[in-house]
Amino acid sequence: MYSESLNSYVSKPQMLNALKDKCTLGKKTIGTFMELGGNGTIECLARGGFDYLIIDAEHGPFSVETTAKHILAAEQSGITPLVRICEISRYNILRMLDVGAQGMIIPNVESVEQVREIVRHAKFAPIGKRGYCPTRTSCWGADVWAADGKSYMESCNRETLVIPQCETVGAYENINEILAVEGVDGIFVGPCDLSIALGIPFEFESPVLKKAIKEVLDACKKANKLSFIFAGNPETAKEYLSLGFDSVTYSLDASIFVKACNQAVIACKSE
Repeated sequence: MYSESLNSYVSKPQMLNALKDKCTLGKKTIGTFMELGGNGTIECLARGGFDYLIIDAEHGPFSVETTAKHILAAEQSGITPLVRICEISRYNILRMLDVGAQGMIIPNVESVEQVREIVRHAKFAPIGKRGYCPTRTSCWGADVWAADGKSYMESCNRETLVIPQCETVGAYENINEILAVEGVDGIFVGPCDLSIALGIPFEFESPVLKKAIKEVLDACKKANKLSFIFAGNPETAKEYLSLGFDSVTYSLDASIFVKACNQAVIACKSE
């Protein structure tokens, strides 16, 4: 019985990040934040056509253990799992990567020094100083691509996305220097917090905010790095994609669900 279970195991030949591949090929991608939790939610988001989800460990109720389960559900459903950590620290970055996050969204970035710290924890040598250990990402070293330690580290460095958020004045003012840090794969613009930081809270049509967003996008294009941004409605999402963003993270699973429920109730009651 034991030998049969070993023979039935299918070892993955390589580590692949479908979201990164799509963006590299110039395909526009759409994701959403996961706040509700639950594997059923993940399956619905995947069936709904989203390219990726961001498990929100900053604002959502997710531990490392629950995140690991959600990542597995995402892998099985064919949707790329990213994680937004709650704060910049070795613990938060390393643990989420070890349970299989294919990308890290890092909030509240203020300085280039913080970004260097992020890369130090998230990337293996020679780019960073991530601690080495075979984890569930490679079935604890059983996958073909991870059999050699050096190959394992190279694959993780190549396929794991490190994406700081630009939602503070510090990140905005230092955006070119942040993008120049080796190991940074792109920037995630948070218009809500950025508008607050710029002194124009929720004034999304403000020329000040629009100028800042365009400057961050241009900096990403110049540095040949990925550009992500949040949008609260489809119209804004279309605008950002037309502007040139590689990806839009649309709304939250909870908000999408509430809106769909509301529309259904109204439709049922309409005469």
